[in-house]
Amino acid sequence: MSFSKHQLLPGENLILLSRQHLLALLKPVLLSLIILAIIVVLYTQYPQREWILLFCLVPLAYFLLRFFDWKRREYILTNRRVVKQEGVLSVSSFDAPLDKINNVFHHQSLMGRLFKYGNVGLETASEQGTTVFDFLARPLDFKNSLVHQRELYIGANNSVNTTQLQNIPKLLEELASLRERNIISAEEFEEKKRTLLEKI
Repeated sequence: MSFSKHQLLPGENLILLSRQHLLALLKPVLLSLIILAIIVVLYTQYPQREWILLFCLVPLAYFLLRFFDWKRREYILTNRRVVKQEGVLSVSSFDAPLDKINNVFHHQSLMGRLFKYGNVGLETASEQGTTVFDFLARPLDFKNSLVHQRELYIGANNSVNTTQLQNIPKLLEELASLRERNIISAEEFEEKKRTLLEKI
């Protein structure tokens, strides 16, 4: 299943959807061609055995499986999280909220720099530790977008927290007024007051 808008959370926007570079299909293509060549050679030596041609289905099925695996492996960046989704018959996914990502790094070999592919790694605060998005097309663009969205997300959350802290004195005054008018009891006032002060 390809990532779609119905998988987005409320208030979440899709920023970037990326896949592995097309060169990830190079090995399956070469292997399929080699197997096909062997089958053709066998058939030319034994033309009376047409059943040999049935083996052509094996490299074809192998390539199709690898192609759909490539197409279904998606690396998604939203304004709130990073998602790695993969699988043809069974689907698995990995989610990392942007504020839980501690470090982002990328690696490109010489060939990777020439053909614009590489790895992007995420170090998160979860038990999973480091997660690598391998053979990613245009890895530096993905990394830069991720870092930018992470900064925006953390900045927005810090602004919300600051506003909430600024509202605490006003909320305490309102609670005191409710207590004085006997709308809430002294015990309820102390409980609410303690809850608010814990946020500081």
